[in-house]
Amino acid sequence: HSITLIFATFMGISANYYLIDAVIALSVIYKAFDNNKGFQNYLGVKSPNLLVMVLIFGLIHGFGLSTRLQLLPLGEQNFDMFLKIISFNIGVEVGQILALIVMLSVLIQWRKRASFLQHSKVANDALMFAGFMLFLMQLHGYMHTVNEEEFGFNRDEHYHIHMDMQKAQQEVQQKIRTYDSL
Repeated sequence: HSITLIFATFMGISANYYLIDAVIALSVIYKAFDNNKGFQNYLGVKSPNLLVMVLIFGLIHGFGLSTRLQLLPLGEQNFDMFLKIISFNIGVEVGQILALIVMLSVLIQWRKRASFLQHSKVANDALMFAGFMLFLMQLHGYMHTVNEEEFGFNRDEHYHIHMDMQKAQQEVQQKIRTYDSL
């Protein structure tokens, strides 16, 4: 995800974050389906290449991070920001590696027990359900942003909230500019 996070952030490439998050939800559904051998059992085909899918999902997840990051008041896009993004990425990667070490050590022991397969299937089914619900929530959010008149909100009240949010964001940006000038 580092490639798309850095590239999209510095190039100012973004998309509607609801759509990106919906695709990320689909990646959760995909992986849980694959873990339950869904491709073999339900579709009668071999699972797609794991490394290719990891690369694709990493690029998508990085783009999602970049889209959200660009919503924050980042200041100038310079080498300092590049170092902050790299530091953030290193922190995320180290955290993921540490979490994987713990999870794998537990899973290696648990796989030896008869209860593993049943619990694994239930856990992956729950992940598919959670991914589907997240997908629906993100599509709902997207529809709200493109068809806001169809949701029956009081337009004045709705925009007032957005104006308050925009004012707060401008205040944060001003504080950052003040801090940067010190």
